[in-house]
Amino acid sequence: MDTGLRNNRQQLEGLLEATQRFVDIASPTLEPLLFDDDRVVELLTALARRGPQTRIRLLIASDQPGSFESHRLIGLAQRLTTAMSLRVLRHHPEWQQETIVVSDRNYGMLLMPSRKQSRILDNPVLAERWAATFDRLWQAGEESQELRQFY
Repeated sequence: MDTGLRNNRQQLEGLLEATQRFVDIASPTLEPLLFDDDRVVELLTALARRGPQTRIRLLIASDQPGSFESHRLIGLAQRLTTAMSLRVLRHHPEWQQETIVVSDRNYGMLLMPSRKQSRILDNPVLAERWAATFDRLWQAGEESQELRQFY
């Protein structure tokens, strides 16, 4: 496994382990090498089971048939319909197709695949800014008609 991917996965797992109530994930393709993972699914399942106040939102850029049917997070969203929501946002001026993960609106991480870089959002003010950006993207997104059969 690539060192950068290993570091990103460790950071993501640490972030998800520390999440108490909310996690928002915007990822154009749900980064299969990062999110289509048993440990990530296990951590999100544990979060969803903490109680009715938990919320997991997934925002993707495309719902092309064949893209996500076997992705573990789509399967999890199908099973955890009260805790998880999924929307599609094809284009938006505020989303440069980076992957954004925000935990409890206080911490997060940013992955810029084009530059193969990641950034930890460990400053609550910066994380809140990204959380507000995610909220705007979420509002602009729509439910997927294509993925509805899987979700």
